[in-house]
Amino acid sequence: MERKFHLLISPRFFRESLEYGLFGVSERNLNQLANVRKGDIAFYYTARKAGPRTEGVMYGPFEVTSQVFFNDQLVWAPDPKDPDRDKYPFRIKIKYLEEHVCSNPVPVQAFWDLREEGKIKSIIDSSALIDKAVCTLLYQEGVLLMQTLLQANQSPGTDESPYKGHAFQQKDIDILKAKGKDAQELNMEAYLEAYLLMNPQKLHELAGFDDFSSDKYQVDILNQVSTFIAGGAIDIVCLYKKRVLDIWLTLSAAVFELKKGVIDPYYINQLTRYIEWTARLIPGAKHDMIKGIIIGRDFGKQIAARNAVLEKIAQFDNIYSLSCYTYRLARKEIIFERLT
Repeated sequence: MERKFHLLISPRFFRESLEYGLFGVSERNLNQLANVRKGDIAFYYTARKAGPRTEGVMYGPFEVTSQVFFNDQLVWAPDPKDPDRDKYPFRIKIKYLEEHVCSNPVPVQAFWDLREEGKIKSIIDSSALIDKAVCTLLYQEGVLLMQTLLQANQSPGTDESPYKGHAFQQKDIDILKAKGKDAQELNMEAYLEAYLLMNPQKLHELAGFDDFSSDKYQVDILNQVSTFIAGGAIDIVCLYKKRVLDIWLTLSAAVFELKKGVIDPYYINQLTRYIEWTARLIPGAKHDMIKGIIIGRDFGKQIAARNAVLEKIAQFDNIYSLSCYTYRLARKEIIFERLT
């Protein structure tokens, strides 16, 4: 599968991240990091002092050298609940790309220049970076950012980082955290999103594309896609492509809206708005080819709530392709069932 590109965001902790060769997020942002894979390429958006001013800069490219893992050894900041543990325990390991070390960053203005030229669509304005830890970029956006950094560092630099965190133990992440005895649901919506991103075959099955064994097919997975002035973020977007005459053509797209609790009919309106935004933001994603999929906890005995959701979906039947799934927690996996 093709490498993905990601923008790691931390205004304060770049030096620690470089020293340890780690990037970490808190529990509530686990979903943002869960789309990152070993072998992916990352850029680091941070701030540095320039005389009396502070300016935004981007470092990289970095190679991701691990899957996401859990380790709370102190690196960046102590957890307010336990000062011996780090506030950002969900982590990946990173290192400068060996093929061409770019020791000098580029100002964030270079990023905005690409945006003004219409070459950057994932991050249109600074609202996409607010309260974000990770942004997954479109493939061509990543190529352009890598090219920008190489042009600013035409001669490779020297990688002198000790990467002290690369020796840290990589502990498995327990996604299946449930609460309550009667209504079994995940503690946080972030866990549901992280589970799907870490088990992408589940995403493809829910979207109706479950066979990507051939090298003629490819899927791009984006998550927490900012809708800018509309507010909010699309949980997950999957773009399904096929190679024809060595050209990748988009076949279909799936937009996922996730809820840890029972689905309210209002959320169907939210899903349709996100379909519209996907058609605007994602190149190749046309309105009539986008599937909308909403997932929430099993309704149990709430029959009236279940029927209200089905009625709401039926209202949009001639405009959008919508599906609703419920989830329930099993011992080692999450089971999804289509609402009919």
